[in-house]
Amino acid sequence: MGVALLGMGICGFTPTSTGLSYREMIAKAAKMAYRDAGVTIDLIDGAVSAEEDFPSGYSIADEYVPDQLGMVRKPVYTIPGDFMHAVASAAMQIETGRFDILVVESYSKASNVLTKDEMVRFAYDPVFNRFGLSPHWLAGLELNSFLNESGFSLEEVAEVVVKNRAAAIADTKSPYGDTFSIGDIIDARPVALPLTELMFAPYADGAVIAVLGTDEAARKYSRNPAYVAGIGWGSGNSILERRDHSFSVGTTIAAEGAYQEAGITAPLEEIDACFVSDVYAHRQLMHLEALNLHGNYSPVVNPNGGALGGGDLFEATGGARLYEALSQLRGEAGACQVEAERVLVHAWRGVPTDSCVVAILDNERRTL
Repeated sequence: MGVALLGMGICGFTPTSTGLSYREMIAKAAKMAYRDAGVTIDLIDGAVSAEEDFPSGYSIADEYVPDQLGMVRKPVYTIPGDFMHAVASAAMQIETGRFDILVVESYSKASNVLTKDEMVRFAYDPVFNRFGLSPHWLAGLELNSFLNESGFSLEEVAEVVVKNRAAAIADTKSPYGDTFSIGDIIDARPVALPLTELMFAPYADGAVIAVLGTDEAARKYSRNPAYVAGIGWGSGNSILERRDHSFSVGTTIAAEGAYQEAGITAPLEEIDACFVSDVYAHRQLMHLEALNLHGNYSPVVNPNGGALGGGDLFEATGGARLYEALSQLRGEAGACQVEAERVLVHAWRGVPTDSCVVAILDNERRTL
């Protein structure tokens, strides 16, 4: 049984969203997604939510999800990971044959959180890794290790920021489009040297909703679906002291699964565009290496500006990349449009993990 992306909706993305509560953001994005997918609430069998209690500020935060999605008295499954982890879960549930249509939800109300660094620090091991300093120290360590082992220069890392922030200028939903020089990035306020504050994505508010279904549901309801040709996920070593900080093992594991399912043997030749986690600039380069997408004929990367231009949306960050990928496949990306028939979406859970997801989307169902 195949799985299709029937439609999506978003609310955002903005540095602050004082005019809407997070419930209102989710509800608005859900209405947009259902209309885009051509479905009504009664046709949806359940939901998968990518939520963590800390960003929400509530215990058992997923209990607040059903009302906004119209999923009262329907199954809601919660994933403590990125939006794309939830997409993978929804795809598997559909493939069991027990569900025809599922909705995936996540959001960020980062502007409500006063101590974001404290929240990130809480993800670290409390005895060995939760130091009394910026939780971005691990990204700084990764950056140093990556530069030493990969052959990339600090200037090339800074160039990722320059390109992505510039690309975001043309994207109406990306709040952080701007013009910088490589020197601006390197000489910005130091956070965990050589990491500076311009080398990682600023936070943003937003909600993302995706509707997934069977091929039959896509044919019956959706105006312009995309098809999940392959999806995989994986993690590097959870013990920081035993992890290779110059390479994303989690991305490699995820890519191997997605490529195999999609029948991809030469990624550089078979993928037209990729939407890769760039929450830290060096991570975009690291992920491309692990995806085997570096070379003379590399696909277009983050044409909408990625998270550096669109913002870090906590668990919803991968959902923003999925929305951009769907827009590209439909030819609806506006000034950011590129030619693409097969795209790759990559998501990373963020520090201190190396937990990643890779999905391959086609604009038509292909048979292997």
